[in-house]
Amino acid sequence: RRSGSKGAQPAARATLETKMLENTIIKLGSLLALGFGEAGVGIIAENLDDDSAQVRAKIPGSKVEAIFGFCDIRHFNVATDVLREQTMVFVNRVAAIVHEVVDQHAGAPNKNLGQAFLLVWQLSHFDKELRTKVADLSVMGFIKVVTAVSRDRRLAGIVEHPLLQSRMPDFRVTMGFGLHLGWAIAGAIGSECKIDASYLSPHVNLAGQLEQATEFYRLSILMSEPLVRLCSPPFRRHFRAVDHVQLSGSRISTMLFTVDLHPRILNVEPVARRQMQNEKSSHERAQMKARLLSPDYEVHLQLWQDKHVRQMRSPYTRSFFQDYERGLLNYFAGEWDVAAPVLDQTRTMLRHCGISDDGPSQVLHDFMGTFNFKAPPDWRGWRNLDSKPT
Repeated sequence: RRSGSKGAQPAARATLETKMLENTIIKLGSLLALGFGEAGVGIIAENLDDDSAQVRAKIPGSKVEAIFGFCDIRHFNVATDVLREQTMVFVNRVAAIVHEVVDQHAGAPNKNLGQAFLLVWQLSHFDKELRTKVADLSVMGFIKVVTAVSRDRRLAGIVEHPLLQSRMPDFRVTMGFGLHLGWAIAGAIGSECKIDASYLSPHVNLAGQLEQATEFYRLSILMSEPLVRLCSPPFRRHFRAVDHVQLSGSRISTMLFTVDLHPRILNVEPVARRQMQNEKSSHERAQMKARLLSPDYEVHLQLWQDKHVRQMRSPYTRSFFQDYERGLLNYFAGEWDVAAPVLDQTRTMLRHCGISDDGPSQVLHDFMGTFNFKAPPDWRGWRNLDSKPT
């Protein structure tokens, strides 16, 4: 019996060591996936298929068509100056919300740039008949991020810092979002010292420009015309055309669109509810993603079925949209003497709902004012985005 027991010990130890090795490999694989993201799948696969012990970092890129989303935390410098060591907790909480919601809505996080995030919906991963739905999901994903960030109890607790509130009274976490559809080269960027798996293209930069422009127009979300064209008609008819511009680095002009939202109307979620919820597992997120991609799920219905989205959109009335569209069409046509009073009216139309002056109305009115409300002779119905009022 004793000799049998002694013989069993090495076998048990070997089994334990095998299990530890398996767990280590699984952890390394998970870390690789986290570090490289969706854009690095090809890099990992090619290196694992290679019999050589040498790591091949410089692998040729591949051209892909994708929706690029860029988002940024506003007033981040002020928050950093006040929160100091708590800044990492703050940023990681925002990142957790952005990444989880985008993942649920068929996208993938690509880059974390301090207070900014690059998200990608790679269309080549989906059948052609699903790509319109993916475009809808990219927009709805960002709408849901706005909701989650505005209501999150943990974020609210962090920004209730007395010094932060004294610097910026009634401070709440707000973000800007840009969405654009285009091509990019996906692959490894860097050297043998350090590589990042990412996307290189003017179209990625255009998404960043759209995000930057959200602050100029005082909006949460801006979308380019190519993306909006891919969205389903029942969804895109609820988008508001904002302006017609040529972005820096682009050879053609594009219409800009938004989904009007008023995040400050939302209340922070109850403490008890957040404490009762655990973070969703990857399995749960995969299940939700499959449900959203199913034919039965109609993305545009969330504008009414999600009570928080419905609440954020409630101040924006049909008469407001109709008047703004009338002023915008006159602006495009060069009839600025007609457009100016209409846009001046829509600028203040939502004040009774607690919304400050409408950003797009203000921007267009101020731009026309620099020309004394007379369209220049060479007016083509659009302008360069850097043509901003001084």
